[in-house]
Amino acid sequence: MTDKQPKTTYHTHRRGTKTRWLWLPSLMFGDGVAVSVLVLTMVMLRRMGLDTADTALAIALLSLPVLLRPLFEMVVTHFWGTTKVWILSTQFISALSLAAVAFTLHTSSWLLGTVCFMPFFVCSSVFYNIALHRFYIDTSQGVHLSQGVHLSQVHQQNPTPQHHNTTTSIMALLFGCGVMMMIAGNMEVVTRNIRYSWSLVFYVMAGVELFLWLWHTIFLPGGTHGYAKPKPTMGLHRGEFRISLRRMLKRKDDITVLTFFVLFLLPETLLALTAPLFLIAKPHNGGLGLSPQEFAFTQGTIAVIAIALGYTLGCKAIKKHGLCRWLLPSALLLAVPGAALLFLSYNTAAPLSIVAASLAAGHAALGFALSMVKQVVVRFTRNMPDNTLRHAIARTLIATPFVIVGSLASLMLTIADYQRIFQLATELAVVPLIVSVFYLYLTRRQPQAE
Repeated sequence: MTDKQPKTTYHTHRRGTKTRWLWLPSLMFGDGVAVSVLVLTMVMLRRMGLDTADTALAIALLSLPVLLRPLFEMVVTHFWGTTKVWILSTQFISALSLAAVAFTLHTSSWLLGTVCFMPFFVCSSVFYNIALHRFYIDTSQGVHLSQGVHLSQVHQQNPTPQHHNTTTSIMALLFGCGVMMMIAGNMEVVTRNIRYSWSLVFYVMAGVELFLWLWHTIFLPGGTHGYAKPKPTMGLHRGEFRISLRRMLKRKDDITVLTFFVLFLLPETLLALTAPLFLIAKPHNGGLGLSPQEFAFTQGTIAVIAIALGYTLGCKAIKKHGLCRWLLPSALLLAVPGAALLFLSYNTAAPLSIVAASLAAGHAALGFALSMVKQVVVRFTRNMPDNTLRHAIARTLIATPFVIVGSLASLMLTIADYQRIFQLATELAVVPLIVSVFYLYLTRRQPQAE
């Protein structure tokens, strides 16, 4: 009995690997859809008449479940099922949530419906991302173990699925933030009915989630074997969470890296919500007054392509010269997004080409910096017995300042204009420079951490 079970498991993993092209791109596409829906929700709320400050607060509150990722990881760990069950369940809940939002947009209770149903979508998206990461890693483990590869080498070779399929995530962002945003704008012009236009968009996004659910039901490998095993999730159950966290906080190098996660992207936290709101705000309110079509072209298409190119260049730079050589330049580049928006705030009548070029420059610089953050996460989790916990903590700490500052965006917009916010974001670029110096000093003193 003990000899037959591993053979069945490895046969299932081999079959999943041979058909990986049928399910891995679609899994990554589903992960990118979640970000697209949040952007669509923000623009929809503004088009439906909600003011800028309330829109910023609503999106920030919707992002709160991201901070509960370590807790959600523990829930997935304790669940007596497979990660395939989590993937299918969360996608089905996401489809129902978006359909419910689309239905309520026709009624006078559209805001209440959005507030009630969107949290289900966001929570499902966080669970989906966890299950996606666990499913990919555990499937790779089964294949490598059947080939005699040690478990630690599997984690080192496959730290995260994003390294292998960033293209499909970018395609999801282009579809949601670009194509669907443009359709919404054109429908507003043709039908002259904002509610009908955005209701149609959310019905389409619900249909996409439902199609992905059906697709993964057919092609996602799995069966009676539970992929979510206790071995690769050390630190996420019982008292191990507290033990691992306490051990982490006693090490100076871990504390430095955790501080890096919180502060490196600090300038971008001021721009994550205020920048899109600035683009669609009316000129008399200090914004550019872009239509949904123009927003889809600049922010949903040009900016997405630019951030993908910047991320790709950063990954290639790291592979060729190493992280230490490019970390400080990437920290300096984090001043570019704020500077580009500051330039546009002084030139609100600039043509669309100038707006697109400015956003492209800022997002390319941001993408280059994000590749450095990704590499630091890989180093922080690599070859560690509690790597799943470390990955969850890293993702949470990176998202924490975005949620906190985003929740204060409504207050900032009442006491300061867009120009002042963008100026402050540009000045705060000195913070990632300082934390980068400390990180490089640590890694040079302790080269074994490399």
